[in-house]
Amino acid sequence: MLADLDDAGGAVEVIFGALVTTGIYDRAAVQFFDGEAPTLIADGEAVHIQADSLSGLESGSTVEIRESGSTTGTSYEVRGILRYGDGAMERVSLTRAE
Repeated sequence: MLADLDDAGGAVEVIFGALVTTGIYDRAAVQFFDGEAPTLIADGEAVHIQADSLSGLESGSTVEIRESGSTTGTSYEVRGILRYGDGAMERVSLTRAE
């Protein structure tokens, strides 16, 4: 599904070490409903990826986000990871790395 967005020009490459996956870059506040109570993610930068597509990714990790086809990107530190829906997707909260 995310690979189809890459073909349409609506996706980014998310790079973690030697691993690369397709994601959707997001800058909006989002509220997820999971179980009894909603979880509110504050406004900030994030990328949505397929769950477990970047093995070992955790808070504090550094990822690079590139526009598809680009050879350069921007480095970000992972603030948190939230699985949502049926667990097939993850929202990775990001902060620009210094």
